Amino acid sequence: MSPYWKDKAVLVTGGAGYIGSYVVEDLLRRDARPIVADNLETGTIENLAGFRERVEFRNLDLREFSNCRAAVKGAEVAMNLAARAYGVGHSHKNHGDMLTSTLQISLNMLEAARLAGIRRYLVVSTSCVYPDDAVMPTPEGCAFDGTPESANEGYGWGKRMAEIQAGYYAREHGMEVAIVRPFNAYGGARYTWKDEKSHVIPMLVRRVMSGEDPLVVWGSGRQTRSFMHVRDIARLMVDATERHATGEPVNLGDESEISIADLVQVILRVAGRNPKVVFDTSKPEGKARKSADGSRLRKVFPDFKAGVSLEGGIREIVATYRA
Repeated sequence: MSPYWKDKAVLVTGGAGYIGSYVVEDLLRRDARPIVADNLETGTIENLAGFRERVEFRNLDLREFSNCRAAVKGAEVAMNLAARAYGVGHSHKNHGDMLTSTLQISLNMLEAARLAGIRRYLVVSTSCVYPDDAVMPTPEGCAFDGTPESANEGYGWGKRMAEIQAGYYAREHGMEVAIVRPFNAYGGARYTWKDEKSHVIPMLVRRVMSGEDPLVVWGSGRQTRSFMHVRDIARLMVDATERHATGEPVNLGDESEISIADLVQVILRVAGRNPKVVFDTSKPEGKARKSADGSRLRKVFPDFKAGVSLEGGIREIVATYRA
């Protein structure tokens, strides 16, 4: 294990959240000293259970600049995972709110880190920066072609601006910035269900496990997605912060795709349920295809191997819901 993280004070914003808590856990395995800044709007203290005593927690709303200044105090590295990131059911109706909150957090945090003298910084962007007509699998170079994907346009614009700001700060202030664009995260035991704000796999799991019959699925079912387990994404975020702070974005995902119709069948098989499945094409379904070109990921991290299969990750979510 690299000695880079040993005894480093590392700020993880959104560190009580779904992905953030796994990043904190990964940092602890590398002997870092995590500082978590989170307002608990979507995260929970329970996500830190088992290692809470090893984490400094700061309850802060990072839409306020003064709170960002407080968050970075004493940190040597900052990893910005704070975001009001929701599923398409919420995002497609709230572009303005998603844009505003994303910009507030992103702009405030990077400026606060600069003022605090923090050089190493992680920008967590999103696959939503890519346009609807992006080539598939999608390489990093087409992120600024046209507008971001229509179903998450406000969120996508906010993350594009975060990347642009990071590039300016790297060139003008000498900051060492890593940029990652995670595709759909799933799995683990820390997801918090949030009605229409939930993401696709946990939303489907909840509806299957609650006995919905017929099971109504948004869209045609033909749309495809690429998923990566949350622990693999967290590990790559930490690795990127250490090993790829070059300002060059990297996709956290690969070329594998599964249709939503096939995903539903995997969930039904794991859950042991057999409802009638109905696809509602009057509802938004997002992009027709969404998969990452993993060429840069494999080049930057040639030693990376995904640790959890899709079915294994779904089993975790089903078990979590049952619990």
